[in-house]
Amino acid sequence: MGRIPINSCDFSPASYSFDDNDGIPDPSLKHFDTKASVDVQNGMIPMILDALATIRASGGDELLLFGSPWSPPQWMKTNDHPMVGSDVPCIKDGMHQVWAEYILLWIKAYGSHGISIWGVTAQNEPGFVDNTAWEACSFTAAQQRDFIRDHLGPTLNGTDTNIIAFDDDKSALREWADTILSDPEAANFTWGMGLHWYFGDLTEHMSYVRESYPNAFMLATEGCTCVYDQKEYNDSWSRAQRYVHDAVNDLNTGVVGWVDWNLVLDISGPGGTGGPNHANNTCFAHIHVAPNNTLVLHKSYYTMGHLSRFLPRGSRVVRHSLIKGSVKGIEGVVALLPDGGVVGVFSNTDRGPDSEPKTLRFR
Repeated sequence: MGRIPINSCDFSPASYSFDDNDGIPDPSLKHFDTKASVDVQNGMIPMILDALATIRASGGDELLLFGSPWSPPQWMKTNDHPMVGSDVPCIKDGMHQVWAEYILLWIKAYGSHGISIWGVTAQNEPGFVDNTAWEACSFTAAQQRDFIRDHLGPTLNGTDTNIIAFDDDKSALREWADTILSDPEAANFTWGMGLHWYFGDLTEHMSYVRESYPNAFMLATEGCTCVYDQKEYNDSWSRAQRYVHDAVNDLNTGVVGWVDWNLVLDISGPGGTGGPNHANNTCFAHIHVAPNNTLVLHKSYYTMGHLSRFLPRGSRVVRHSLIKGSVKGIEGVVALLPDGGVVGVFSNTDRGPDSEPKTLRFR
């Protein structure tokens, strides 16, 4: 899977939309860039087309892509707020339907290049209400419910594009799930809930959603280790283990997929973090490009590649228990494969001076 920003985000070279129109309101969207020219020029669409061609040539699974908006154009926002930051509520009265139609036009713009959009999230981090550093659009859970039910859902109805609610940290997952998924009309338009990882495992919140709303999926839509995380995750192995731990915990708790924040970044920030990032929010990716244009493959490239390789699409996670061997530092996931086989992927975090090789049996 892959995630594409709708309009700019903090990792874009600069803030932009596909209908800036010099700040002049354009509710008919007649100035919308139907070819998504900025994303052609910045290399995003060519890179996606290269990836799709490579996958087709290798006989791989279809690449499922979903879009996430950080901010609508300034003229749609309350008080004409710039794209960076947000008032609450974010969107002007009378502009919610325009914003929904804008998202549909974005889907069609990418489609004109041969790029199918499997899904969209209703908003990236809608609950981050005090964000003043990068593009944002604040919603309450009730406001997002109403937007999906009354505008985005009906507008995308009849397309093949799924709607993912929330797209924010697991700490507020339960509240947002109850607000959106308990409304029958909003739930009818909602494929599931998108999750971020930034405030811990919060396994109980995912378990609650799985048990309370069994028809709704959960998808991990963003996670990364950034410049502010370096005290705790100060080497490549610790960052790799953070990815594995979160992915394994999520998969064992009902999450159906896991998507990283960035695929590749230039080395441009403190401690080897990557960008460019116009908010100076530099982070690590699995792949960095060094100043001499060589690729740096971090340990997380291999650990996440391991999970992706051995847990192909269509695998079904099953409960398991270790029945032989030391379990100190061991965590993992067991799945039934589409071909009928069984696979277990385990991680050993026991890296102390007294750690020993481990032989495991599980059932």
